[in-house]
Amino acid sequence: MKKDDFVPRMFYKMLIPSVMSSLGFALSDMADALVVGRRMGETGLAAISLCLPIYMLMNVLMNAFGIGGSIRFSGLLGIGDKKGAVQCFNCVWKAALLSGLVFALTVNLFAPQVLAVLGAADAGTPLYRACETYMRIISLGAPLLILNIVFSNFLRNDNNEVLAARGFILGNITDLSLNILLVLVFDFGTAGAAVSTVLGSAVAVLCYLPAIIGKKRNVLAVTRAKTDFQQALSCFRIGFATAVQDLFKLIFLLVVNRTMLTLGGEGYVAVFDVVYNASFFIVYLCEGTAEAAQPLASTFAGERSAQDCRHVRRLSVCWALILSGIAAAILAVFAAPAAAVFGLSGSLLPTASYAIRVYCAGFACIAVNLAMSRYCQSVEAAQSAFVGVLLRSFLAAVPSVLLFSAFAPEWIWFAFPAAEIVSLILFLLYCRAAEKKCVPFDENRIYRATLSGKNAELSSLLDGCEAFCEHWDAAPKQTYAVTLVIEEVVASIVRNVLGRTPDGKIRITLLALPDGDFALHVLDNATAFDPLAHRENNKTDFDIDEVGVTLIKKMAKSYLYRQCTGFNSLTVQI
Repeated sequence: MKKDDFVPRMFYKMLIPSVMSSLGFALSDMADALVVGRRMGETGLAAISLCLPIYMLMNVLMNAFGIGGSIRFSGLLGIGDKKGAVQCFNCVWKAALLSGLVFALTVNLFAPQVLAVLGAADAGTPLYRACETYMRIISLGAPLLILNIVFSNFLRNDNNEVLAARGFILGNITDLSLNILLVLVFDFGTAGAAVSTVLGSAVAVLCYLPAIIGKKRNVLAVTRAKTDFQQALSCFRIGFATAVQDLFKLIFLLVVNRTMLTLGGEGYVAVFDVVYNASFFIVYLCEGTAEAAQPLASTFAGERSAQDCRHVRRLSVCWALILSGIAAAILAVFAAPAAAVFGLSGSLLPTASYAIRVYCAGFACIAVNLAMSRYCQSVEAAQSAFVGVLLRSFLAAVPSVLLFSAFAPEWIWFAFPAAEIVSLILFLLYCRAAEKKCVPFDENRIYRATLSGKNAELSSLLDGCEAFCEHWDAAPKQTYAVTLVIEEVVASIVRNVLGRTPDGKIRITLLALPDGDFALHVLDNATAFDPLAHRENNKTDFDIDEVGVTLIKKMAKSYLYRQCTGFNSLTVQI
């Protein structure tokens, strides 16, 4: 492997798992529409579409508590505050459960008013009854749906990705299986779809519980300590910056559904639901690509490596375009069969085919929008990421729908690619303006090297690091500490895992910080391995790794190891 191939090699290692996981999410989100549409036709599809804002409102709670809580949890673990991390988890899941119960109670008490807001105002019609049934059951299951996402996020941040994935898979299998059984076999309609969704989340939660309340666990644990709802609210605020996009989607869906009802009744609402669900194949492929790029972009941003960040961004955008282009081409060619799969027939089938093809025309803008928004989030350009979401989900989308609906009913479908084009142009202009205001890190303060672990390479690396430290006026003691830490870390990685990894590489980035400290970032593409972990259970008379670990921890101001799919990352500040 060439030196320049280090970044793409790690990206490609993560790409396939991320894309497959995202396709799993797509199929999960489409399950209700697919099954209900085949049994109930346009009425069932319209009911699912009209109730989507309810699900989006639950998503706000799920993501705000789940993402915000897990971020705070990881931060506390990063500083070694295990007790605080456990307390954070207990505060968040209890507050999330309470919010789910309040949500369920509120929606069911004010069901007629909520249905009127959603657009199902004519009581007694088949559409109203289908909407009411689906909404009541889904809202009653809100506590389970919210806990599912909250537990999953915390488990991933507690180094338990396998269990989180297992719960997700089993939950989705349960959801899809029960959908087929209750809707297609027993003909329970939207009630069967809603029950399947809730029970799928219940199965996932049951999978997670042993790791939380059982004897075998990492950090997560249920305690009886008094709940600090102020802390839970603080976590909610952290996650709300990400969850707010679901709030924008909620408003957008309300506007679209009402517009569709005005233009073509429940038939147009059903067609929109088909287009919305079919779009998941494009959107989730882009999301999967962005997920693969996220840990790399975050890592390189921490290393102040603008060149590598641009490389990751380029890979993310290119593959989002490639994969979404393939999906869009397939959907455009097979638009009619795709619409038929969802249960549409008769005069609505040509309309749905036409709408799908029009939507697919904007795939390139969708790909770049999603890839760039997630990239901005990954490098902690929070304001730019927020602007991207705001433009795409609301500021460009809603006016486009209102504008195109004023011309002719068939023009409404052009609103979606038009919104993507407008939002992309404005977003890129904003990003360019924001970049000009940023003061870049001095590239002269960065030393980089990639090696395979050969003695000659290590010797050359140490000489280069020593010269770099001296150039930035490091004291002899500090220079010695930096070179010793690098030598011990690299030697431990080579000795324990790198030799067993085909094309194994270690990448070293050394930063001369303005405050006089040096930050060392070590990346390798070997199997999971923390070079700073003691192996006390395997002690011999002389453990060279343990000696090295002890030296590093005494010399370092701070250190943090994390493992991502595709690479190991170690940060040491000296």
